Amino acid sequence: MGVATMTRAEREAFLAETRYGVLSVAREGRGPVSVPIWHRWDAEHGELRFTSGLYSKKGKALVAAGRASYTVHDPDLERGRYVMVEGPVTYDEDFDIDVELIGVGKRYQGDERGEAYVRSTYMDGDKVLYHIVLWRIAAETWLSFDTAKLG
Repeated sequence: MGVATMTRAEREAFLAETRYGVLSVAREGRGPVSVPIWHRWDAEHGELRFTSGLYSKKGKALVAAGRASYTVHDPDLERGRYVMVEGPVTYDEDFDIDVELIGVGKRYQGDERGEAYVRSTYMDGDKVLYHIVLWRIAAETWLSFDTAKLG
C-alpha cells in the first residue's frame, strides 16, 4: 500500500459521502462510455450500486463489457482525494425502488426535490419507466489517493 493510499474503511467512507462519480465502460473499437452518475455504496456486499436503463448506451456497454470502473473524486484541489473501484457488473430488474431509485434521488437532491425528480423523470405512478435496472459493480480492484497522507 502506497503512502497516500486510503485504507478500506477510508475508501468506503469516501464512497458513502454524497458525490458524483464517473462510470467508465469499455466499448469495442471505440473509446469508453464515461458519464457522471449518482451512486450508492453498499458496504455489506462490497459493491457500488446505481440505476440506469438496460437499453441505454450505458446499459448496452455494461452488458457487452461485463466490467466497469467508477471513480469518485474530491473537487477540493488542496485535499486531492479520489477512489476508483473496478470489477464485474451485474444487474437486477427486481430491486427496492424506495432504496435504490427514490432513496438515491433524495440523497443527491434532498427529500422533496429528489423524490419529485425521480417520480417525474423515471416513473409513471408506481411503475418504473425506461427499463431502469439496478446495476452492481463488485469491488475487485481499488485505486485511491489522499494528499493529506503525504504530510
